[in-house]
Amino acid sequence: MTKFAVRLLLAFTLLAPTAFPQAKNVILFIGDGAGVSSLNAASIMGYGEPRSLYIQNFPHLALADTSSAKEWVTDGAASASAWATGHKTRNGVVSMSADAVRDQRDGEIYKTVFEYAQENGLSTGVISNEDRTGMTDAVVSAFYAHTNNRSKSGDIFLQLLNSKYGHGPDVAIGTGHKVVEAAVEAAGHHIGPEAKARGYAYVNTMAELSRIDSGTTRVIALLDDENFDFSEAVRQAVMRLSKNPKGFILVAHSDCHTGKTRTTLDRILNLDSAARAVGEPNRSNTMVLFTADHAYDLRIKGESLVETNKASDHKKIGSIVSLEDEHTAEEVPFLGMGPGSERIGGYMSNTDVFRVIMANFGWAGK
Repeated sequence: MTKFAVRLLLAFTLLAPTAFPQAKNVILFIGDGAGVSSLNAASIMGYGEPRSLYIQNFPHLALADTSSAKEWVTDGAASASAWATGHKTRNGVVSMSADAVRDQRDGEIYKTVFEYAQENGLSTGVISNEDRTGMTDAVVSAFYAHTNNRSKSGDIFLQLLNSKYGHGPDVAIGTGHKVVEAAVEAAGHHIGPEAKARGYAYVNTMAELSRIDSGTTRVIALLDDENFDFSEAVRQAVMRLSKNPKGFILVAHSDCHTGKTRTTLDRILNLDSAARAVGEPNRSNTMVLFTADHAYDLRIKGESLVETNKASDHKKIGSIVSLEDEHTAEEVPFLGMGPGSERIGGYMSNTDVFRVIMANFGWAGK
């Protein structure tokens, strides 16, 4: 069988609308930099043994290529654009074609899975704890914005409020309060009144978010604290998005590429806890996915004894981990559970994340 025939068969399998059960909702968890070796190290640090993360026990597993349209080693913008649109682009570019030039020239605007969802009446949401510009970080903004420069925080946030298609994400929880607010004001806009005009409740702390009536389905929580309770943010988002009887898509991004071993592995463990908390009660009608934008050179190296004291393992793992703070080019896990996740398997492309989600809902994208 030729390579073209294999790709054609894979595409047919992914897009076949009746081959698999349909999920009402989709939750995509993203571990920034959380490749195979990082998941292994997190499992050992958290549980004293491998294969103990909740996501490592998802029944459907693939390895996904992460390359961009122009580079073997991707950045978050290109990788997230592939998930969001089904097209590869170049590093630094958000949901535009690869002929875009960063900060110089736009490319063709590619419609995102969020924009398809909103046109079909579903709710959408994003969460990010990236330390500086979380809510406008490329890994989540690729789902609601289009720009030739991932660093344009002000423009990206204004696209959240003024989406090209649909009404923008219904729930947005993330860091970047000071940076994003300053960038928006520099562009002559003010977040508070403009968010209110678009029907959002706008807050700046998780405590304020928790006090908003549970029936409020349009919220923006633009935070200062990158260490906010990730599981609570996911719970808040799912609670509000679930009010829509047609379903929802949520993208929850945790920065697991911090340059610090303990912080990185703790972030993976916290993401895994959030996936468990939302996955178990919703497994009958929700497709829960996990992937990474790229791998990260964090791995256990050398020979080390298995300790019987798991608490000791937790304390000592930092001394046996090698960490080089660089993106790497190898494939990353693409994991899934719930209806529709049966499409995941083998070696896939990062663009297949888009196709798996679209096929679940029976939508035809281009």
